[in-house]
Amino acid sequence: MRLLPLAAAAIALLALTGCARSLALPPAEEASDPGCAEVMVTLPAQIGDESLPVPLEQRDTTSQGTSAWGDPSAITLRCGMPVPAPSTDRCISIELTPDRSVDWLQVAQEENVWTFVSYGRSPATEVVVDTSVVTAATALDAVSNAIDRTELVGACT
Repeated sequence: MRLLPLAAAAIALLALTGCARSLALPPAEEASDPGCAEVMVTLPAQIGDESLPVPLEQRDTTSQGTSAWGDPSAITLRCGMPVPAPSTDRCISIELTPDRSVDWLQVAQEENVWTFVSYGRSPATEVVVDTSVVTAATALDAVSNAIDRTELVGACT
């Protein structure tokens, strides 16, 4: 009979251990936008290229419309950001096919942490990259196919 409480304690400990690896990310204002659902189900399970010894694995997050890769997180993503207005920020286009691309504004750079927001897409998506672990180009290239599923409302010029 003493095995039942021990088994329950072990199950509770395993459940808590699994939750401990979830990353707490605040949701974006419009995380419940249906466009974000399309993005979330098409994100890659791993991100990496030949410069990384092992690919960064996608991990659980605590909020709707968010994702992260690496432990500790090297890339975070939040879908449902406000669509940015025309800007003079640096714009990077990730070409998916000769006639399809996803544009990104580089909105912040603090040492090795660079922040990008998709441009001309509704809803917009924020990607934060630790460039000491993975290049911004690798991160944006990996998630752009998913972002391409959002509504195209403009483009960088």
